[in-house]
Amino acid sequence: MLWRLLLLLGLAVVAGGAVAVADTAPVTFSQHVAPLLQQHCQECHRAGGGAPFTLGEYTHVYQRRDKILESVEKRRMPPWKAVAGHGDFVGERRMSAAEIATIARWVATGAAEGDRRQLPPAREFAGPSALDAADLVLRPDQAFTVAGRGGDIYRCFSIPTSFAEDRYFTTAVVVPGNPKIVHHMLAMVDPNGASTHMTTGGVGRDGEYGYPCFGGPGFRIEGYLGAWAPGARPWDLPEGVGMLLPKGARVVFQLHYHNAQLAAQTDLTELRLKAAKGPVQKKLHFMRVGRFNLSILAGNPRYEIEAGTLVHQPMRLIAIHPHMHMLGREMKVWAEMKDKSVTPLIHIDDWDFHWQGFYWFRTPVALPVATWIALTAAWDNSERNPRNPNKPPRDVRWGERTVDEMGHAAILYTLDDEVLK
Repeated sequence: MLWRLLLLLGLAVVAGGAVAVADTAPVTFSQHVAPLLQQHCQECHRAGGGAPFTLGEYTHVYQRRDKILESVEKRRMPPWKAVAGHGDFVGERRMSAAEIATIARWVATGAAEGDRRQLPPAREFAGPSALDAADLVLRPDQAFTVAGRGGDIYRCFSIPTSFAEDRYFTTAVVVPGNPKIVHHMLAMVDPNGASTHMTTGGVGRDGEYGYPCFGGPGFRIEGYLGAWAPGARPWDLPEGVGMLLPKGARVVFQLHYHNAQLAAQTDLTELRLKAAKGPVQKKLHFMRVGRFNLSILAGNPRYEIEAGTLVHQPMRLIAIHPHMHMLGREMKVWAEMKDKSVTPLIHIDDWDFHWQGFYWFRTPVALPVATWIALTAAWDNSERNPRNPNKPPRDVRWGERTVDEMGHAAILYTLDDEVLK
């Protein structure tokens, strides 16, 4: 690429296409690259961070320098799928062109370590200690063992609560017991205890603790109390907003496990919740916008849908979670107001099943009555899709298995007119 050649020559392209002499000072790991990795990568690539390897020490980074460069140039890393300009989100993981150029120059000029005295102080990350004094800690009664090379396993665990009154929580931190095998976790509210019918004495029909839930938890979900995937951050709701845990409700953990190692691995994931300390004016609500009757014929390189829902009460959107499976390629969600003005909510133009989660709006998005929340999505069920799990392709319909498909956006929101007693 021309720009990488210019970097090697110590030149830079400036506005208008002119070439100017660039800073000829050497790029080193200690002074230039380590700060970038701290900012953009180490949230996951650190001990206990969920990624399969760390990027803290020079030797670790040097060994993977070419792969790192390829990943950031193709923008596979940092894992931030939302297109810029479509929604204003908290904690964007997006590396600038200048930062990518710095890494490219470092690799091209020999990947020197530099003076270790120029290393930045180690970054501190908010981990489980952030809620050591949690008001409520929920976990299954026992650990679950996943066999070596066991493939994808979805397991649910139904956990009782004993409150005599409704409770509201404002912060949720999921602490995966074994990040090496936990792909994701959802904490779902089961208000009437329907999940107890899925087990006998806590044991599923297959004789193991918990119950298999590859196709869903088996009950109507009445809200969420947190979620986790590699790189996920704690749920920290806006002031005055709370997650409701009704009295007597159960909380169901859905764990997606994938153990690629030869040896069996165990996990005991927990959920730490911080109770609302002040008055809660608004309850966190949940809805889905999308289509639930997909039929994608084998060989179709672009199956498209349009969907939407009308806003009947004024609301404010807190977070959004696009969801598709392996064939997904693109999803866009926006709000069209009654006056035809448009507010982009999110756009993912390079869908990756392995990098999905909630995107939290920096400022809640106000939607008045008669707003139309619109969604478009596209799938590729052809042989040209390298992520197609079926070779050769086969017809795929809506369903909750990974080899089925889905196409919706989950939205967390509050209602302007709601008054809590």
